[in-house]
Amino acid sequence: MVLSDGELFEAIANGHLVIAPFDDDNVQPSSIDLRLDPLLTVQRRNPVPGMTLHPDALNVAEHISLYAEEKVDLSGGQTWNFEPGRFIIGQTLETVGLPLDLAGRVEGRSRLARLGLGVHVTAPKIDPGFRNRITLEMFNLGPWTIGLTANMRICSLVVERLGRAAQGGYQGAFQGS
Repeated sequence: MVLSDGELFEAIANGHLVIAPFDDDNVQPSSIDLRLDPLLTVQRRNPVPGMTLHPDALNVAEHISLYAEEKVDLSGGQTWNFEPGRFIIGQTLETVGLPLDLAGRVEGRSRLARLGLGVHVTAPKIDPGFRNRITLEMFNLGPWTIGLTANMRICSLVVERLGRAAQGGYQGAFQGS
């Protein structure tokens, strides 16, 4: 069952759900808008010739950093122009903490999706027990350049109550990293 705005406010107020920093203006009827952290990792435009990746044998975070085209810091208030066909890695400004009886889904915001921005295209599930900022794998699939700024509302978190609490929480590679 998806949590409503009242349930989200209650869960955050009693510490059951962590959204930090929290701005109650970001709560929607059935989700919470999350904002873009100022640091972006811009991936190469062109394929890397002769390289085949085997994800299970790869330190993904290290690989992304090693082969990034550039790092961008928007903390000075500037806009970064996200050109069509580009792929970047970003994070939410907020840290999200889910207890064992809640799971989340990251969804794009419709105003950005209509411009072609895919925010968390292939990995939207946030497992119970997760505590970290959410990494965003962003594509510009539209025909327009989209201006990105730090702290802009970039995605929505839908929080769902599990029928029964998970037996164990998320312990993946990206916990607390």
